[in-house]
Formats: sequence, structure tokens, C-alpha cells
Amino acid sequence: MPPSTALARALARSSAAASCLVGLLVLVGWALDVMVLKSMGAALPAMRPSAALGLLLGGAALGLRLPAATSVHRHRLGTLLALSTALLGAASLVDGVITGGNGGLDAMFLHLLGEDGFAPPGIRPSPLTALCLMLLGPALALVDRGHTQRLSWSDALVALTLMAALLGLNGFLLGPLVTPAAVPFFQERSMGLHTTCVLMLLGVGTLCARPHLGLMARLTRDTLGGFVARRLVPVTLLGPPVLGLTLVVMHLTGGLSHDAKFPLFATVVAAGGATLVLLAARALDVIDTERMRATSALAASEERFRTFLDTAPDPMVVVDATGRVRFANAEAERVFGYRREALLGRDVALLVPSGLRAAASTGDTPGNSTGGRMVSGQRQDGTCVPLEVRLSPLEGEDDATRIAILRDVTERRDLEKLREEYVGLISHDLRNPLNTINLRAHLLQRALHERKLEREGHMAQAIIHNVEWMSTMIEELLEGSRLESGRVNLRREPRDLGRFLEEVLERDVPPDARERFRLHLADPLPPVPMDAARLERVVTNLLTNALKYSPQGTPVDVRLSAVHDQAVVSVSNQGAGLSPRDAARLFDKYYRTEDGRSADGKGLGLGLYISRLIVEAHGGHIWVESEPDRGATFFFSVPLEVPSARPESDSEPLRQRAS
Repeated sequence: MPPSTALARALARSSAAASCLVGLLVLVGWALDVMVLKSMGAALPAMRPSAALGLLLGGAALGLRLPAATSVHRHRLGTLLALSTALLGAASLVDGVITGGNGGLDAMFLHLLGEDGFAPPGIRPSPLTALCLMLLGPALALVDRGHTQRLSWSDALVALTLMAALLGLNGFLLGPLVTPAAVPFFQERSMGLHTTCVLMLLGVGTLCARPHLGLMARLTRDTLGGFVARRLVPVTLLGPPVLGLTLVVMHLTGGLSHDAKFPLFATVVAAGGATLVLLAARALDVIDTERMRATSALAASEERFRTFLDTAPDPMVVVDATGRVRFANAEAERVFGYRREALLGRDVALLVPSGLRAAASTGDTPGNSTGGRMVSGQRQDGTCVPLEVRLSPLEGEDDATRIAILRDVTERRDLEKLREEYVGLISHDLRNPLNTINLRAHLLQRALHERKLEREGHMAQAIIHNVEWMSTMIEELLEGSRLESGRVNLRREPRDLGRFLEEVLERDVPPDARERFRLHLADPLPPVPMDAARLERVVTNLLTNALKYSPQGTPVDVRLSAVHDQAVVSVSNQGAGLSPRDAARLFDKYYRTEDGRSADGKGLGLGLYISRLIVEAHGGHIWVESEPDRGATFFFSVPLEVPSARPESDSEPLRQRAS
């Protein structure tokens, strides 16, 4: 909460309490016939009972309306008291016109309190007091009907109240300046000083009841207008009363002759006007200093931003809503061959003929794990350059200004070409000889079996086993390379995932271990679009790992459920579990746990890594939940419909629901 708002709320509470306290003390004074309480001071005239009751009702109404979230009954009671204040003010005003203030309403109050008349008699009550109460009542009733930008009826009524009270205060203080009468000063005025001050305080408290609405919002908000208003409004309103009080003191002490009153008053008013101008100038100087400091900080921040862009290793351009280049860094100059000055104000199609709007429509957002969009750029000499485009809106900009990162992927293309050549080398130059060795080893084994050479037959079987192991490793390397390149075309077909799991258990699990598996199927799911051959590889990997790393005879639970728009498969075992470090890295390339190395020394650590690539190619996620000595549960999800690209962060709610 801003300090000005907190001060306004405190002032509203203080105003309500002071108004109630003064009104109550005056009424007690009339009831007990204590003159000091009636007049709130020995030299001041007595406050009328009707005015005291009005202050008490108004203060109570303000106190009930102060909480922002008040109850219905409290709100209605506050409104009733506010309307009672207005009614009492109107009745006092009519009473003053008809009876002159010496009978009627106040006489009725005095009769109820056991009083017979006023002391001293003959002083007419000021109509300003009744007018202020009549205006304050509706203002308190409408205090919640304000607006942050416009003045409300409540503000207008309070402003009229303050003008009337200020008129009474200035008349009280400046009245002696225009008359040479020698009657006691405090008896010359019919509206008492205490009455005027409390009414002004109650009016200000009404404005402060909702500091974020209407007139007070202009004073409390942290803007140029609020800054100037908070410094000038108090001086403007309190200047004349302070001047009048000074002159009153001089008048009472005899230090001011009647002939010098007006010249001194005019001189002080002129000095006060000059003081206001100087205060306004000082306020504007402070604002201008803050503006210059903010401008300097903004310029320094912009310079740092430009330096950051200039030193970036990738070409970067800032493009406005019309597609024109507003900034280009040094790397963009080097890659495209244009000077920076030649690019500014030109259409971005000069660099990317296909434009950037298509890149923005592909869903490329910060944090998207799918990467940017591949486009072809054009250099100044007309040659083409492969680019990966990433678009990000500039924070704080509301005109669709974007920063485009145009990464030159020429080297990446060359590396991908080398990888394809490497994959071809493995495929043709290693796999084909292994197939020949495997065929010859089977023929040799059959010949040895026919000749009943058991020892030599076991040697041939060892050759076949190792050839199959090498073929499996080569296939894993090839599959991982294909998936990493992102050029795998999944052969999706709608399949019943529950029936698919039953078939995998029947086909890929050894018969002697099949009884350990327990399949739990949820409600029937719609057919899931999937590449059955590759997804079978994922399920088989999880099933064989569950058998390998759990004690003999313990059950393995396989579950299928639906979470949001995903089908989730989980495989739970009762093995030794995983440490947090192993669980975090289990799906990394070539990573193997200590137990994995000891249980199977021939693996490459690619099984779960390839499983992750396959699941992510389907648009799903794979993860593990485990604690040491409490088993492990592996999950993977696949979408019920063919998905579009989406951020990796979407997997977290899915994991929470699945677990």
C-alpha cells in the first residue's frame, strides 16, 4: 500500500473518532450542565445540541463505512445514520429560518436534557453548520459510489461542505479585520471555531474513506498530478486560516491597528502567492530530476541491451508489427553481408524471403522443446543460407514488436550429412558382414550337430550369440541416430492399447516369467494412434527391466489409465529402487546404474534412451518414480489423438495426476 493511501485511511479513522468524541462530549456537557464540555473550551461559544448530535451521527456513519468489505447489516446501519445526519441538518436549517435558532429543534433537545435556554442568549446559530450536516449526510451514504477516474456525487457534496466550513472558519478568523468593534473576539461569531474544525475534519475523513476513488485518487496516486497536488492543496487550503490566526493573535495583543489590517493582509496574500509558485517550481524540479535520472537509467539499460545483442553469437534482428527491421546486430551483418544501416527500415523479407509470419504461426514459443522453424535465408550476393528461426515478443512492447534469432545451421547440416554417412557405413559395412557370419555360424552348428560334435557345437552357438548381441547394439545405434535426427516417420495406426499390452505380454515375455505379471486395465479407451512396432520396443524394454531388477517370484504390475487427453502405461516392480541421482539421469544416452552394470555387462545404456525418443516422437512423455529399497514405477504416456507441438512443461501436471 502506498504511504499516501495509508495516511489517508488513518486520517479517515481519526476523523470518525474525533467527530464522535466531540459530539458525545458536548451532549454530555448539556446533560450535566458543564460549560467546558458544551463549548469545548472556556472562551468558545457553546455548541448547539443539534450540531453535536449531527457530528455524532456523521462520525458513526463514517466509522461504519470505513472497512472496504463491510457486512450487509453494517452497511445498512451506516447508510441509515448518514441519512439521519442529512435529515437533522435539514431540520436545523428550517428551524433556523422559522424560529431564528432560539426555539424549535434545539429547544426540544434542551427540554429533554432539562435545560431552559441558551447561555449566553441572543446568539443566532450559523446556518452554515446545518448546511454542512445536510450536505455531509448524502455524501456519507454515497461514499461507495465513486470511480477511479471521475468525480462522484459524494465528492461534489463533500467539496460543497468543505467550502461552507472553510467560509465559516475564514469568517471566524478574518472577521475582526473588517470591523473596529471592541466586543470580545470569540463572541463576535455565531459559528464556533470548534464546530468549524470538526466539520472540516469530518469532510476530509469522508473523502479519505475510499482513497482509491474519485477526488482522493487524484491526490494519492503516484503520478505527476498527485505529486503536485499533495504539496499544493494543503498550502492553498490552510494558508488563509493560518494567516487569519496570525492576524487574530496580533489583534488580540494590540499589535495591529485597524488602518494596517488590509495593507498587511494584501502583502501577506502576495507573499503567499509567490510561495505557492515557488513550491510548484520546486515540485516540478524534483519531478524533472527524477525524470532525468529515469531517462539516464533507461538509456544505460538500452545500451546494455544493444551491447548484448551485438555480442550474441547468432544473427538477431528486431522486427516491428509491419515486418520492418528496426535493429540488426553485428553477426547479422557478417552472415548476410549487408551493412546495418542498409537493413534498418527494410522489410525482413530481404533476409528471409518466406517471411517471419509463417514462423510465428507454427507455435514456436520460448521453452518449446521442438526447436525453431527451418527456413532459407538470402545473402546480399544472392546465395542461400539455411536458418533456424526463433521468434520472441519483446517484453513490455504492445505493438507486436518481436526479436528474431536467425541461427545459421550450415555447420549443423554438414554434421547431419556426416552422421547419415556414418549410419550408412554401419548399415552396409558392418551389418551385412555380421549377417554373413551369422548365416555361416548356423550352417556350421547344423553340420557339427549332425556329426554329434557337442563341444564344437557349443562353440558355434557362442559365436551366434555374440553376433546377435552385436547386431542388437548396431540396431540400437541406428535407431537412436534415426530418432535423434528427427526424420523418423511414425507409422501410426489406431490400436486398442489394452489389447496391445496383452499381446506384448503374450509374445515377448518368457513363459516361465509370464505368471509374475498382473495387467490392470481401466475403463475402455478409444483407439490410440501409434507406431505399434516401436511402441512394442518401449513396453518390452520396461517389462524385461522389471524382471531383471526385481527379486524372483515378486509380482510386476502393469496398469493402463487415461489422464486428461493422454493414455498412461505404468510398470511397477518391487526391486531395490533407484537413488534420486540415478532416477534423474536414467533416460540419458549411455547412462547405466551400478546395478545395471553388474547385472548386464554387455549393454550400452541405450534402451531407456531410445524408449524416451520413441515416446517423445509420439508426443508423449516417459518418467520414473522410485525410492531406494521401495521399488520403482516407470510411466509413459501417449496422446489419444495425434498431437501438435507443445512445451515440455505440460508434462508436470500429467505426472502428478498419473502418480
